[in-house]
Amino acid sequence: MIGHSQGGVQAVKVLYELAGQLDDPLRVWNPYTDAAEERTTILDPLTGRERPVIGLSASYVSGLDSGGIMMILPNQWKMLDKLRTIPDSVDDFTGFTIGVDFWPWPIPGFEGSAPYRSNSTARVRNVILPATYDHVDAPHIEALANTPAVRAWLDAYHPDKVMPASPPEAEGFAIIWAADIWYSVKKHWALEAQRLVRTKRATLRQPAPTEPQH
Repeated sequence: MIGHSQGGVQAVKVLYELAGQLDDPLRVWNPYTDAAEERTTILDPLTGRERPVIGLSASYVSGLDSGGIMMILPNQWKMLDKLRTIPDSVDDFTGFTIGVDFWPWPIPGFEGSAPYRSNSTARVRNVILPATYDHVDAPHIEALANTPAVRAWLDAYHPDKVMPASPPEAEGFAIIWAADIWYSVKKHWALEAQRLVRTKRATLRQPAPTEPQH
């Protein structure tokens, strides 16, 4: 899940729902009817077994410029004391903040303005983006994929590596945010694919059930 502004608040809210700390029971949402179903379980795509929705976890989630003064909006009140504390229903969470941004302007001592942190097993990163990025326009990065030089820079990006200056074609775009998101998405695609393969191999190694003796 990749959230921006109030969408970042909702992404963290979903994590709390999956952890069973908001709505319990949590019913399955049908995207075709845009409504909740009566059931609270799904068939696990890895094991094929029925399991509750609560207890599911995400591989990667991020939020861009969420919190601060926007938490005074009534639709965010449920997350007032939760936004910056990430539960164990996600493996990796990255919280992005633009250096100077008046939309989620921080309030000293307010939970919605503190750095993100883990309350259990989630790995949490806090990333400060350049102050030149714009809160509204930052997510508009589709055009970056149209230039080979920019695509190469994005593919080479690593959060722990000192990168050369981005190509001039990236001027005006939130390329650091785009690159960090792309790095994490690629990483977790690979990790989840490996998880799927390991699960399938483990299933194949299990002995076949024996016929009952009469």
